[in-house]
Amino acid sequence: MNTPKRPEELEKAIPFLMARATNRMGNAFSKALKPFGLNLSEWRVCASLLYVPRQTLSELSLHASSDISALSRIIDRLESQELVSRERSTTDGRSIRAILTKKGEELAQRIVPVAKRHEAVVLSGFTANDVKALRSMLLKLYENADALDDLP
Repeated sequence: MNTPKRPEELEKAIPFLMARATNRMGNAFSKALKPFGLNLSEWRVCASLLYVPRQTLSELSLHASSDISALSRIIDRLESQELVSRERSTTDGRSIRAILTKKGEELAQRIVPVAKRHEAVVLSGFTANDVKALRSMLLKLYENADALDDLP
């Protein structure tokens, strides 16, 4: 018979800790987005387009952490709100690029300070070096996660 695992083991698991932190931050930020009429997935698309304009759906899928089919529906909703438009790529007629409209850019710019305030709250008590190290580690975790696709 297997010995039951102790809760402390779960509480030390990096994926568990990351999921808890991400869910807590996401839920809080989702509430902050309601007055702006966006959900978290829509914000990720708008923020990504604000910082990296004119992305293809493939590029946007990576930046906004959304699969292409879900992303297409998100773009549809944002387009219906006149926050995003689509254009054909000038180099590849089959490729579509998403673009923030003026209205979308203005909305995203209004939300950025709210996002920065949320980030500041969750990073309170961290030194500048802690934050730099955390960002570096999270980027490395993200890169390392590519190898998970090759696992059986």
